[in-house]
Amino acid sequence: MTFSDAPIVLVHGLFGSLDDSKIISAFGDREIHVPDLIGYGQYQDSNVENLTLNDQANHVAAYIRRLGGTKVHLCGHSVGGAVSALVCALYPELVASFTSIEGNFTLKDAFWSRQIAEKPASEVVSIIKSYKDDPDAWIAAAGVPISPWTSALAKHWLSNQPASTIKAQAKAVVTATGRDDYLSGIRSLMSSSTPVYLIAGARSAGGWNVPDWANSACSMRVNIPNVGHLMMAEDPMLFAKSVLTCLAYR
Repeated sequence: MTFSDAPIVLVHGLFGSLDDSKIISAFGDREIHVPDLIGYGQYQDSNVENLTLNDQANHVAAYIRRLGGTKVHLCGHSVGGAVSALVCALYPELVASFTSIEGNFTLKDAFWSRQIAEKPASEVVSIIKSYKDDPDAWIAAAGVPISPWTSALAKHWLSNQPASTIKAQAKAVVTATGRDDYLSGIRSLMSSSTPVYLIAGARSAGGWNVPDWANSACSMRVNIPNVGHLMMAEDPMLFAKSVLTCLAYR
């Protein structure tokens, strides 16, 4: 299988799943995979008490191996970007390219995760319940226009994991990105032969704490116009086109 034909694996962020027909179909005839992380979707009942980002990286690596041994284009959104960066560091033989979609680089990117990680479990439950009580308001706050599809998407994303997973995943990403070797691992990846692409929403790009050396060393950076952090919900076609544009450039 050639570089351009390699499967694309989309790793979701702190909430929800990228397993949505409208998002997947935007990639046309490309082979797309959208695994649930530990504690999400089909793994909602997993024990996440001592969850680490390495656990999630191992989980994604095992998923990739089950695809048949071919390298994949690994694309991680937000917290999923941090998970995917660890997959690249631990299992480079599985990765044809890495696309960080506003993935966490430092604790500044994980500011909301840090707030969640520090809150009592009961307060996290209360916060998530408030989102579920008005999912339209929750997704609209991120700049996503409300339509029948985005309204259903918000409900799906909020129901895809319990509050315990949100707290555990938030704690895991704060612990991982707070380590010096996390950022040095990304720097090493960018100096390797593996292409690394950076994608942001134009509205949210200013808040993405990407080091200058990363912007210089990446194979391509794309700021998608007129969208924010949840760009795949605002404009799935433009999101997919941006990912595919990166993968066509080496």
